[in-house]
Amino acid sequence: MRDNRDMFVVTYGQRLKGIANLVAIQLVLWCVLRIVLIVMFAGDVRTPAEVVVALGAGLVNDGLTAVTSVFPLILLISVFDLRWLRRPWVRNTCLAVVYFVLSFNVFVEYFFFEEYSARYNHLALDYLMYPDEVFGNIFASYNVALFVAIATMMSACLAWITTRRVPAVPQPLRWRDRAGNIATTIAVGAVLWMAWSVAPSTFAQTRVANEVALNGWAQLIRAYLTSHLDYEAYYAMVPAAEADARVARLISQSPASAGLTRHFAASGRTNGSPLDVVIIMEESLGSNFSARFGGAKDPVTPELDQWSREGLALTNLIANGNRTVRGMEGILCSFLPLPGDAIIKRDRSDNVASIAQVLAAQGYQTTFFTGGYGLFDNVKPFMTANGFHNFVEQPDYPGDAFGTVWGVADEFVFNEMITRQKRAHAAGQRWFSATITVSNHKPFDVPPGRVEWPADKSRRSGAVLYADWAIGHYLAQAKQEGLLDHTVVLVVGDHGARVYGAEEIPVTSYRIPAVFFTPEAKYHGATIERLSSQVDLAPTLLSLAGVSFDAPFFGSDLLAAPADGGRAFVNHNRSIGILTDNALAVLGLNHSRTFYARDNKSTDVFVRVSGDAPGMQELAADAEAAFQTAYRVYRERRYTLP
Repeated sequence: MRDNRDMFVVTYGQRLKGIANLVAIQLVLWCVLRIVLIVMFAGDVRTPAEVVVALGAGLVNDGLTAVTSVFPLILLISVFDLRWLRRPWVRNTCLAVVYFVLSFNVFVEYFFFEEYSARYNHLALDYLMYPDEVFGNIFASYNVALFVAIATMMSACLAWITTRRVPAVPQPLRWRDRAGNIATTIAVGAVLWMAWSVAPSTFAQTRVANEVALNGWAQLIRAYLTSHLDYEAYYAMVPAAEADARVARLISQSPASAGLTRHFAASGRTNGSPLDVVIIMEESLGSNFSARFGGAKDPVTPELDQWSREGLALTNLIANGNRTVRGMEGILCSFLPLPGDAIIKRDRSDNVASIAQVLAAQGYQTTFFTGGYGLFDNVKPFMTANGFHNFVEQPDYPGDAFGTVWGVADEFVFNEMITRQKRAHAAGQRWFSATITVSNHKPFDVPPGRVEWPADKSRRSGAVLYADWAIGHYLAQAKQEGLLDHTVVLVVGDHGARVYGAEEIPVTSYRIPAVFFTPEAKYHGATIERLSSQVDLAPTLLSLAGVSFDAPFFGSDLLAAPADGGRAFVNHNRSIGILTDNALAVLGLNHSRTFYARDNKSTDVFVRVSGDAPGMQELAADAEAAFQTAYRVYRERRYTLP
């Protein structure tokens, strides 16, 4: 029996030797990547202790991920003889392909981290679902051929080294060996399952250090598994009656039993007929590009900065998240950013309360414009199911319009908007349009001759300069055509350009500019300094347009609100929270809570504090009440107009 046992161990070990080499190479590549990330982002991984934690926890994460990724191979070699591996060219080709994927992934992960300060997340998952736009963008933005060549050379070298060390053909299996192999493999699988079930997702105090410690492949799987997670199973909550009372206070609803739906009066325009309404959501327009809204030393938004003096400017506006769909659900639906997917992409998103629904019910012609294709991020199905009569996308613009893989340049979208609004006005039709621009997006190619930007400077900043020029050109043309005399226009960023900041939710990068342009003279040159959220934009915009309505919106009309006492609802990956003038409370998976404090609403310097700090538990309870209410009304299809 001992001889049989020894023979089984030897045979099973021989079969695992090739996989062990594969795991070792994965660990080496991922460890090198982690070291590079620590060096390149040393400003975010700040202390020696964080470096040690990132490397140590990262090695454990990588080991678990590597063994899990090869588990199907372990099962395969445990059962079958795999005689086809006797052919050297087959064996070497398979190894080379696997090593190419591993090597090329290292470069992809680095550039993803450079852009988003994070491992693979929901954004990467979304990108995989839209290969035409994404791979077109990658080929236009990066020297893909160079990195493919490097990865090919790396894979060839690794395959050559591996084939010299591993026996070409495993020993044939006896039936009793197969039984032992299967039992052993099942035991390995059980150990892996238990390890993942107890593995923490947080290792470091700062967000970036924690991201460095994580593994990209594991995070991608987590993103997939949490796209439609059961909120009530994973997040801290308060009792239902308490949630109702807290939400009623947050949205100024009395009594609490009235639910979310409340009446919004048109306090911003009390005389005259309702105005036309236009929303321009600017792709990746963070306040950091602006002198007026972010104090940029080298601003690239001269048009917006100048035009904002003629409108009502919001100087302390916070985006819902760092995705376009997050901005859309906040701006158009006044809805909170739930963890997982935005409601734009969820499966219960027909007949959702939206500004388009409100205006369509009051006789407005409603049209959504995008320079690209509406199928990306499920935008067209969502918009046409929730109040937009018409949808204008890439094929609807002139065939010779300048464009990139993301769609036609902003100026062509704005030209079409003006043409259609003039036509509607001539027909006596009230007009509402919303658009998401695309020019401020990698590869940052813009029409020639519009703006001058040095070739040796950031292409992103050059694209922002063009996007800003297009805004100014649109406003000037709309004013010349007389459209601004009967229209309220909102220009707002959908989210910031890059993610930066050490907090669980990096709100330091969530500041965005917003300006309302209205014919009402009393708002020309006015400013709202109150901390505000994208969910507040729809109620405020409709108030300025002179539209009274009933809706379950989470936002508030900012026109009569005091300068202090504001709040913003924010999301980052699976974390959600509420930001106030002095604090940030973050809710995470496994009912976790994290707290930060700051001196005032204008600073971006946050300090992590305990939950015992004054008011922190109350703030967390408010966040729990708001988000669990949003989840329930959406799940039960109650987020609708009365």
